[in-house]
Amino acid sequence: MKKMIFILLITSAILSRAQEYSAELVFEMPLKADFFIGVDDYNALYYAKDNQIIKQWDDITMQFSALQLGKITSIDILNPLKIIVFYDNSNTVVILDNTLSEIERINFSTIPAYRNISHASNAGDRKLWIFNTDEQRLEIYDWGLRKITTQFPPRKSNETLVVSNFNFAWVADDNSLSEYNIYGSFLDENHLKNIEFMSQSHGNLLLSANTIFQYKKKNAREFLKINLPELPLEQLYLNNEILYIYSHQKVKAFRIKLAK
Repeated sequence: MKKMIFILLITSAILSRAQEYSAELVFEMPLKADFFIGVDDYNALYYAKDNQIIKQWDDITMQFSALQLGKITSIDILNPLKIIVFYDNSNTVVILDNTLSEIERINFSTIPAYRNISHASNAGDRKLWIFNTDEQRLEIYDWGLRKITTQFPPRKSNETLVVSNFNFAWVADDNSLSEYNIYGSFLDENHLKNIEFMSQSHGNLLLSANTIFQYKKKNAREFLKINLPELPLEQLYLNNEILYIYSHQKVKAFRIKLAK
């Protein structure tokens, strides 16, 4: 009987370890930035310095700034041909092309059906995911048609983080993480608290809560822990299976894989 219990304990430990991800350091590089944005599918590096966006690709450096709009709040590089820059102070979104030249500028304080927003990201086909703080709801704004095309049910509390791709959006508040699709449907809710950082790539979702990293593959039901070395975290970005972490003026890239 004791032998059987011992075997079960060993088996349980092995299975528990198998249900975790490991992170292998691929490279690290110095970077002096106000904040790190990410690395796109073409291996171009993006960061912000002195309230301007800087893109480095091979030996080419490109820059964009719109100082009159205030401090940059967020930059979405999901589609490098249509980069979404959000300025919270002026309630404005600027859309840039792959050379960081301006394509479109949207001031949500001057459009019909004025609204205050706290988030803007790419929803594909000249559309944006936005979070309407007046009504505490996620919305889809079509900047080609210049109107709201989809409204989601109001939330009980305002968001703390939003990440998205062309088809799905994840909205975190202090007590939960909710998932929605582009058609306006609520899909799922996880009772995860204190999410500090979040990023997605191709539907795979990574987050840090209470200094613990967790990762959920697309269509998986549960988040699994990632074993990462302890380091102060300033920003993170997920692209395919590479996790980029910005800390102490360094970018560290880790490859995420199932622990052996």
